[in-house]
Amino acid sequence: MTYDSARRQRDVYNRWWRWYDFSTKLAELTRGFSDIAERRKAVGRLDLKPGQRVLEVGVGTGENLPLLAESVGATGRPVGLDISTAMLRRCRQKLDRDGVRADLIEGEATNLPFADDEFDAVLNFGSFNGLDNRERALEEMMRVAKPGAKIVIADEGMAKERRNTFRGKLFLRFDPWLGLEPPLELLPPNVRDLHITWFRADYWYLVDFVNEQDLGDGMT
Repeated sequence: MTYDSARRQRDVYNRWWRWYDFSTKLAELTRGFSDIAERRKAVGRLDLKPGQRVLEVGVGTGENLPLLAESVGATGRPVGLDISTAMLRRCRQKLDRDGVRADLIEGEATNLPFADDEFDAVLNFGSFNGLDNRERALEEMMRVAKPGAKIVIADEGMAKERRNTFRGKLFLRFDPWLGLEPPLELLPPNVRDLHITWFRADYWYLVDFVNEQDLGDGMT
């Protein structure tokens, strides 16, 4: 990600933080799903265990962090990264209010400030489609994940059977990102246990796989 594109993305989210949680509730009401139940589905695909260290890239206002903290227990540690200081500030307020322990770090998805093989699982929920360089971001998530770690990517992308329905066509008209496909073409051939499903009333894709990427595999 270039300096200018990173700055533009940061500026967008620094303005958007006030409406971020409201927009989630609005989507829940208009599209007909339980937000907390659907987030549990995504977090559940990480197969977390007590004591593990888990990273969420693009943490936003931190709606998933209580679920991640619950899954790894008191001996584990969730880490949330976001490019927006305003999002992280709101996230910290919510964590402190609810007594949730998590580390928050400002940073870019395409240049994660972590060592190789640092995390037992990595989640990207709702920010992948908007990244300037999705391939680079995926490489970074795989780099910081341990071999054998689960990686979950979830974002807007309508299931094909919904696209020809009246509601599907209506939502696509106002939200073109719903026409995006799961980013399978970006995955290297050696990932294991790849699953592609749809959730959030079939308006989001959910991709999960086991990281088998080693530093010697030659990803660029």
